[in-house]
Amino acid sequence: MAKYTAPIDEDTRQRIHALPGKVKFAAFMRKAISVFVEELEKDPGLEPDNFIITVTARKDASDKKRK
Repeated sequence: MAKYTAPIDEDTRQRIHALPGKVKFAAFMRKAISVFVEELEKDPGLEPDNFIITVTARKDASDKKRK
């Protein structure tokens, strides 16, 4: 599997490192990227300004590890 990287600014990097230990950042990013890719597949002409990230109360089991 290929790895993709994108540069982030130092302020964002510091904020990520300051998150509490119980926050599983990688799981959040996997879900966000999955949704992002789905939307780009539907409309490849979208720009970053077209995306708004919000919090929902719904729990999604699709990111849980399978046994």
